[in-house]
Amino acid sequence: MTNKALQSLLERLNQNDTSSSLIYLRPLNANVYFAKIWIDKPQLTDSVTNSDGPSNFYLVKNNENIFVAIVFDMQKDLHWFVLPDYRGMGYLTMALRDRIIPHLFLSRDKQRITIKENEIGAENFKASEKVAVNLGFTAFEDGEYFLSSHQITFNDYNEGAETHLSQERISELKKQINYLARSLWAIQTEIEMNYGNTDYTDELKELVNQIRNQTWKLEDFFWSKNS
Repeated sequence: MTNKALQSLLERLNQNDTSSSLIYLRPLNANVYFAKIWIDKPQLTDSVTNSDGPSNFYLVKNNENIFVAIVFDMQKDLHWFVLPDYRGMGYLTMALRDRIIPHLFLSRDKQRITIKENEIGAENFKASEKVAVNLGFTAFEDGEYFLSSHQITFNDYNEGAETHLSQERISELKKQINYLARSLWAIQTEIEMNYGNTDYTDELKELVNQIRNQTWKLEDFFWSKNS
């Protein structure tokens, strides 16, 4: 993603404009969130070859409840951006050091980033390199920097706090699951009526039943977490 796209995402979050995206947050502390974001909501018009799911991000808030920075986790690289009005205040460095880097190392042993002056300009290069060096990243060739999990100390860290859904939201999710099951059932019916009862139509029917059963499994899961 470009800096412009990351800035636009931050601005839309601050304006509570999430109409075009699906955004799910898990707080790592009061100011840092792990986020899974569907940049574009799934649509019926999506190509069948489009298998894109949510992307991983980290969002940083200040004490005024404003999202000021974002980190896009590309697994083999990180792309971070801070809103211009909040640069040089330490928000990104503190969030990376205290929460984001430790959270990344739950799923990997090292992290690579690339910082190239010819791609981001002298001013952004200097600022990003300063952040990387302060975090302990070691510079290698061709703008690559690496940090190993063995180089940092984990202090009082966890995977994030649970934020329980309301019973009303669970009811809405159950309706969505039921809608998916009935939509698949309609597809199964169309295929069956054109080609007859086959192993494939039986397989689809079984899948319909499995999906429909998830409505009650979700209900049971909800009550088990709230008991």
